[in-house]
Amino acid sequence: MTNNSEREWLFIKKIQRKEPELLQSLPRLIARLNSNQSKTNSLQKQLYNVQAGFSGERYIDRYLESLEVPISLIVLTDIHLTLTPGNSFQIDTLILSDRFLLILDVKNIAGNLHFTTNPNQLEQTLSTGEETIMDCPLDQLKTHIYVLQVWLAKRGINVDILGRVIISSKSGRVKEAPENAPIIYRKGLPILLNEMAKLPVIYSQNQLSEISNVIKQSKVVFNPFPLCRHYDIDPTDLKRGQLCPNCFNSMIYKSHKQRQCTSCGLIEPNNYQESLKDWFILVNDSISNRECREFLQLNNKDDAYYALKTLHLNKTGNSVSTRYHWPSGKPFM
Repeated sequence: MTNNSEREWLFIKKIQRKEPELLQSLPRLIARLNSNQSKTNSLQKQLYNVQAGFSGERYIDRYLESLEVPISLIVLTDIHLTLTPGNSFQIDTLILSDRFLLILDVKNIAGNLHFTTNPNQLEQTLSTGEETIMDCPLDQLKTHIYVLQVWLAKRGINVDILGRVIISSKSGRVKEAPENAPIIYRKGLPILLNEMAKLPVIYSQNQLSEISNVIKQSKVVFNPFPLCRHYDIDPTDLKRGQLCPNCFNSMIYKSHKQRQCTSCGLIEPNNYQESLKDWFILVNDSISNRECREFLQLNNKDDAYYALKTLHLNKTGNSVSTRYHWPSGKPFM
């Protein structure tokens, strides 16, 4: 048996992680939402959580990339899989090696953290004294391990999966947790990986390739669009027309080429493309000429037809039944 000092030490390959589409689309919903303070606050909190989650994941990605480890590792990210029709699950990070499969659930949470039981939950206390109760990350980790095992077993791949909750925030401090809970700080990663490198080899390279390929080929795209449906918002609560980039109020039609903000007076070129994208992101995956006139606050159907042509949309139907569709698979951003 080769010991650690005789092994070749390897760097982990650059980790690819896609930025969540909600990072760019949620601000557009918040900007268009008319005065509904409770809903706006809820969406802003959701946006903060998405930003914090992605930031924490990328922080751990960069840290992993800086490490030298005595075994070869495959790191998969953004794993979104369908367990049963209408029932999907998402895993932040999965590390594959010939010795183990390891799920990393990254939590970018600051403050004093108490992992309590009966019921299982996470209690966070910030330096300001603000307290928040969250779902238990340990329960979430157990669920992720279980559903991934079930998903792989359905494809004839029976494996054991390990997992850790990683506190990525430098100001996060675990003050209470169950004994031997699988929780580590970022700096505990190299120790963990070096210890796990001592485990016996249980998977061949062909088996690892099979696991990696079946996951990659089966990944589905998380699609929360249109956001009004996803967040149970009435589209009539949205601001119409082109929004001012300064104050996010609706701009009025000034000429065929310009709009003016009624609040701050800013004059901007007509930006049909971005306003129409808001419709597809927020309201519906198709639009009619009449809906375009109403949403963009245009004067006539010719102006709407011109606006619709700027996006190169797919077209179905004829005459008044014509609808324009966002091309399937084309990203909004």
